[in-house]
Amino acid sequence: MLTRFPAARTRLLIIHVLLGIFLWGTIGAAGWRLLAFPPDPVGAAGLILAASGLFLLPPILYRIIFLLNAGYEISESGSLTLRFGSWREILPVEEIEEIRSGGRISSAVRAAAPGWLEMWHGKVAVEGEATVDWLATDRGQGVLLLVTKHRHLAISPADPAGFATCLTELSARGSLEKTEPVSIQPPSILVEILKNPPALSLLLGGSIGIAALGSFLTAIQPSLPPDQPFRFDLAGEPASFGDPSRLLILPLAGGFIWLLNAILGWWAWRNGQRPSAYALWAVSFILAIGLWASGISLISIN
Repeated sequence: MLTRFPAARTRLLIIHVLLGIFLWGTIGAAGWRLLAFPPDPVGAAGLILAASGLFLLPPILYRIIFLLNAGYEISESGSLTLRFGSWREILPVEEIEEIRSGGRISSAVRAAAPGWLEMWHGKVAVEGEATVDWLATDRGQGVLLLVTKHRHLAISPADPAGFATCLTELSARGSLEKTEPVSIQPPSILVEILKNPPALSLLLGGSIGIAALGSFLTAIQPSLPPDQPFRFDLAGEPASFGDPSRLLILPLAGGFIWLLNAILGWWAWRNGQRPSAYALWAVSFILAIGLWASGISLISIN
């Protein structure tokens, strides 16, 4: 039988859900404004907001799923399982020597704990204190420090008192079967990318470049002639004309390619193929430059 204690998450879930709703609303309003009215500078600003929302929405959704799944499980057989994203720990209860709370946890350790960027988990090393494996969504009074024979772990169950009572009672009864400790601590891909300047620069550079191109082309639509040249013969003379709104095909196609390369690059990074990830994201960055050159060339020939 398992007794599950979810991690403290109510406040964080409310913040992330409201932010997700805001981003969805921003994307929807920007898309409606762009489709319902002729292209103009206001529509261009909306396009920037929509692109920003699309870039931020996946991390927000990922964090909501992370918070919903984070928790701590106490088994009647005599084991404690900590689930925190892809990080998983299984501890025999007999290895837990002490449960600390409140003022018995150093304020320096709390201050150095991983935050929003690190997805609330990681190692905390403070001078004069034992290294702590932090798996807690809170730094306040709801944090419990589990002191084992070999390590320290910080957790934040939504019901710290109930968790401590349940674990203490199980420890007093003893384990029904032998449990081997397990520690799975894969690196966080999102944190790795956010802390890697080349990767972050390529991803942001490509997305911002394409979004800026779409906004620029949207803003100048009213000043373009109704018959915009799009195709040219071998002599360089215009051979085909069309509505200037067709120029928006450039950033739309670029955005699709950027998204595809971002996903493929993420997969390559996850499988340890960093050169391939860099190459895919570099292609998107170079593509943004090429699309800008194409767009400027087209609108310059009038």
